[in-house]
Amino acid sequence: MTTNRGTRRPTAEERREQVLEAGISVFAEYGFHATKTADIAKRAGISQPYIYALFDDKKALFLACLQRSRQQIRDAFAASWVPGGTPEETLAVLGDNYRKLLGDTDARRCQLQGYAASADPEIREFMRRGFIEVSDMLMKRTGADHATVARFMAAGNLLNLGAVLGLPPEYTDMVF
Repeated sequence: MTTNRGTRRPTAEERREQVLEAGISVFAEYGFHATKTADIAKRAGISQPYIYALFDDKKALFLACLQRSRQQIRDAFAASWVPGGTPEETLAVLGDNYRKLLGDTDARRCQLQGYAASADPEIREFMRRGFIEVSDMLMKRTGADHATVARFMAAGNLLNLGAVLGLPPEYTDMVF
């Protein structure tokens, strides 16, 4: 669709993507409870009511932002997974690829905000289910046991903290 001046209007899906990107950034900065949808709308360059045309409510938008972050992680693991090798070798390759995501500190902070907002039962269940899904996927793909995958996931959380806090490498280089 075009406007009177001949410029193309963004589609609803393109607007949804803009809102998700803005939402990840704003939720990362302020957390779920302190974020205002008006701030997300402003950052996305849309009206606040349009957010509610795309998402039922602020929590649905927050969960969609968290899902986006989770999907980035799953995609990074899928892109670097190659059958063969020991579980530890395979996890090391996956971990090296995960490090590429650390430059997107907004996504990592948003992920951490999901854990921080887990007093809300719906958010807690979303985060819990996601943790279990990723953990189970790693066990299935690598052949690693629960303890090995738990250490891998813990190392990933340490890397997240290192990225968002700007820790010197000596605090995180020992993982993977």
